[in-house]
Amino acid sequence: MTFPTPYTVGVHRYGVTGQDPRGNDIFGFTPPLDQPGTQRRVYGWYMPSSTEPLLAGHDRVVVDVALLVPPGFQVGPHDQIDLPIGLFKVIGYAEDYNHGPFQWTPGSVVNLSRVEG
Repeated sequence: MTFPTPYTVGVHRYGVTGQDPRGNDIFGFTPPLDQPGTQRRVYGWYMPSSTEPLLAGHDRVVVDVALLVPPGFQVGPHDQIDLPIGLFKVIGYAEDYNHGPFQWTPGSVVNLSRVEG
Protein backbone atom coordinates (compact mmCIF):
# COMPACT_ATOMS: atom_id res chain seq x y z
CA MET A 1 0.00 0.00 0.00
CA THR A 2 1.36 3.42 -0.91
CA PHE A 3 0.07 6.86 -0.12
CA PRO A 4 0.11 9.91 -2.38
CA THR A 5 2.79 12.54 -1.76
CA PRO A 6 0.97 15.74 -2.75
CA TYR A 7 3.33 18.24 -1.10
CA THR A 8 6.86 19.37 -1.92
CA VAL A 9 9.46 20.65 0.56
CA GLY A 10 13.01 21.91 0.09
CA VAL A 11 15.82 20.03 1.85
CA HIS A 12 19.18 21.58 2.78
CA ARG A 13 21.65 18.84 3.84
CA TYR A 14 24.27 19.77 6.46
CA GLY A 15 27.80 18.47 6.00
CA VAL A 16 31.31 19.14 4.70
CA THR A 17 31.19 21.66 1.85
CA GLY A 18 34.93 22.16 1.37
CA GLN A 19 38.25 22.69 3.10
CA ASP A 20 40.06 25.77 4.30
CA PRO A 21 43.70 26.53 3.32
CA ARG A 22 44.94 24.41 6.26
CA GLY A 23 42.97 21.35 5.21
CA ASN A 24 40.27 21.63 7.88
CA ASP A 25 36.76 20.71 6.87
CA ILE A 26 34.29 23.55 6.34
CA PHE A 27 30.70 22.70 7.24
CA GLY A 28 27.66 24.20 5.61
CA PHE A 29 24.46 23.43 3.73
CA THR A 30 23.95 21.93 0.29
CA PRO A 31 22.31 23.77 -1.37
CA PRO A 32 23.13 26.96 0.60
CA LEU A 33 20.33 28.41 2.73
CA ASP A 34 20.03 31.48 0.48
CA GLN A 35 18.96 29.18 -2.38
CA PRO A 36 15.90 26.92 -2.69
CA GLY A 37 16.36 23.48 -1.13
CA THR A 38 16.41 20.22 -3.07
CA GLN A 39 12.77 19.45 -3.85
CA ARG A 40 11.41 16.32 -2.15
CA ARG A 41 7.85 14.94 -2.07
CA VAL A 42 6.14 14.36 1.31
CA TYR A 43 2.77 13.26 2.67
CA GLY A 44 2.29 16.49 4.62
CA TRP A 45 2.97 18.04 8.02
CA TYR A 46 1.16 19.17 11.12
CA MET A 47 1.78 21.37 14.12
CA PRO A 48 1.33 19.41 17.36
CA SER A 49 -1.27 21.09 19.51
CA SER A 50 -2.28 20.12 23.00
CA THR A 51 -1.83 21.29 26.53
CA GLU A 52 1.38 19.22 26.63
CA PRO A 53 3.93 20.07 23.89
CA LEU A 54 5.41 17.26 21.81
CA LEU A 55 8.98 16.72 23.03
CA ALA A 56 11.79 15.00 21.16
CA GLY A 57 14.92 13.40 22.64
CA HIS A 58 16.54 13.74 26.03
CA ASP A 59 17.17 17.46 25.59
CA ARG A 60 13.41 18.04 25.69
CA VAL A 61 13.34 20.18 22.57
CA VAL A 62 9.84 21.40 21.71
CA VAL A 63 8.69 20.13 18.32
CA ASP A 64 7.10 22.91 16.25
CA VAL A 65 6.18 20.79 13.20
CA ALA A 66 6.01 17.06 12.51
CA LEU A 67 6.82 16.29 8.85
CA LEU A 68 5.27 13.07 7.48
CA VAL A 69 7.60 11.53 4.89
CA PRO A 70 7.57 8.44 2.65
CA PRO A 71 10.03 5.54 3.01
CA GLY A 72 13.53 6.41 1.80
CA PHE A 73 13.33 10.11 2.72
CA GLN A 74 16.88 10.95 3.86
CA VAL A 75 17.54 13.68 6.43
CA GLY A 76 19.68 13.95 9.52
CA PRO A 77 20.34 16.20 12.49
CA HIS A 78 21.12 19.83 11.58
CA ASP A 79 19.56 19.55 8.10
CA GLN A 80 17.03 22.27 7.35
CA ILE A 81 13.67 22.06 5.60
CA ASP A 82 11.90 24.77 3.60
CA LEU A 83 8.15 24.67 4.21
CA PRO A 84 5.62 27.20 2.89
CA ILE A 85 5.31 28.42 6.50
CA GLY A 86 9.05 29.02 7.04
CA LEU A 87 12.47 27.43 7.52
CA PHE A 88 12.78 24.58 10.04
CA LYS A 89 15.71 22.65 11.55
CA VAL A 90 15.60 18.85 11.80
CA ILE A 91 15.63 17.62 15.41
CA GLY A 92 17.57 14.35 15.67
CA TYR A 93 16.85 11.48 13.30
CA ALA A 94 13.59 10.55 11.61
CA GLU A 95 11.21 8.34 13.62
CA ASP A 96 11.12 5.27 11.35
CA TYR A 97 7.80 3.36 11.27
CA ASN A 98 8.78 1.02 8.43
CA HIS A 99 9.53 -2.15 10.39
CA GLY A 100 6.15 -3.10 11.82
CA PRO A 101 4.14 -6.24 11.26
CA PHE A 102 2.86 -7.35 7.86
CA GLN A 103 5.78 -5.74 5.91
CA TRP A 104 3.88 -2.45 5.74
CA THR A 105 6.17 0.56 5.17
CA PRO A 106 4.19 3.74 5.86
CA GLY A 107 7.20 6.07 6.17
CA SER A 108 8.65 8.21 8.93
CA VAL A 109 8.04 11.31 11.02
CA VAL A 110 10.68 14.06 11.02
CA ASN A 111 10.50 16.42 13.99
CA LEU A 112 11.24 20.06 13.18
CA SER A 113 11.97 23.24 15.13
CA ARG A 114 11.41 26.70 13.67
CA VAL A 115 14.52 28.63 12.61
CA GLU A 116 14.36 32.27 13.72
CA GLY A 117 16.44 35.03 12.20
